[in-house]
Amino acid sequence: MIQTTPEFMDELKQQLIARAKELPLSKQLSMRLAKPGTWIISGYNPSLETPCPHVLIGEDCALVIDPTEMTYDLRGYIREYITDKPIKVANTHSHGDHTYANGQFNDCQFFMSEQCWQDIQASRKRGWNQPRQRGHIMGDYVPTILKPGDVIDLGGRQLEVLPFNPCHSPSSLVYLDKTCGILFSGDEIDPGQVNVWNTSVEVFRDNMVSLKQHMDNGEFDMICCAHNGSPIHAKTIDYFIENCDRIMAGIEGELDVGSMSYLLNPFETRPPEMVEARRWDPATRRSLWKGTAINYNVNMIFRQQSNQ
Repeated sequence: MIQTTPEFMDELKQQLIARAKELPLSKQLSMRLAKPGTWIISGYNPSLETPCPHVLIGEDCALVIDPTEMTYDLRGYIREYITDKPIKVANTHSHGDHTYANGQFNDCQFFMSEQCWQDIQASRKRGWNQPRQRGHIMGDYVPTILKPGDVIDLGGRQLEVLPFNPCHSPSSLVYLDKTCGILFSGDEIDPGQVNVWNTSVEVFRDNMVSLKQHMDNGEFDMICCAHNGSPIHAKTIDYFIENCDRIMAGIEGELDVGSMSYLLNPFETRPPEMVEARRWDPATRRSLWKGTAINYNVNMIFRQQSNQ
C-alpha cells in the first residue's frame, strides 16, 4: 500500500524541495511573461495550491507583488534574470502563503493594508519554527499603509488601489495597473475557486460589478491572480457575476467543495480533520459556472444575512 498520511506527504514535500535547492537557481524557479515588463515567477513545489509572485518593471524601480512563502532565493533570481533595478514590495493580503518570504526583501519599501500590517505584527509576536514561516521573523520592515485611491509609482507605471469590500481576507487589497491593463487580485479572484466562507455572495457580486465597470472602461483586459493559473482574461468577471446570480436565484451548488487545488491535494497542508470538516460541511456549497467556481455558505448568500 502506498503511504499517503499527511505526515508522510509533508515530509516527502520537504525532501523534494530540499533536493531542488541543490540545483542551480535557474532550475529552482522559472519565469513567464504576462505582458511586457510583467513577469510571473514559479518556484518548484509539488503542491498544487502554491501562489506565484509577480514582478512589475517600471522606469525607476521594480515591484514584487506577494513574495509568497517560498524558501528559494527569489530576490537573487529576480536580480540575475529579470532586473537590477531597486525593488519595492506590495502584499495583496496577510495570509502566510503570500507573506512568509517578505523577509527576503527586508531593506525594501513595503506596501500593504492596515489590517495586513496588524496581522503580520501579530504573527511576529507569536513566532514560528518552520522554515517557510521565518520570513515574518526575519523581517523588521515597517510598511507604507495603503487605502483605496492610493497609488504606487514605479516610474511611468502606476498601480492604484481600488475600492473593494474584501471577501477572501479582511486584509485584502486589489491593485489596478492602467498602464499595462492588468488587475492584480490576490486571492479575491481565482481561476480555481473563490472561497467566500465568511462573506455574502451578494457582496462578492457587488465587487465583481464594480470591477466590471473598470473593465468596460478599457482600464484592464487581464487579471493576474495568485493561484491556480495566471493570467486569466478580464471577461472572467462576467462569468463570476453570472455564477453569483445563479446562487442568488436559488440554484444550489455541489455539497462537496473539494477540488484538485483545494482540499484534494495529496500535499495539502491543512490537518485531515479540517479537510473533511470543510469538504462536507452541510452549510457550504461549490457553484461551478463557465470556468468559475465559488465556494460559499448557504446561510450567507445575501447581504442582510451577513450584516454587510
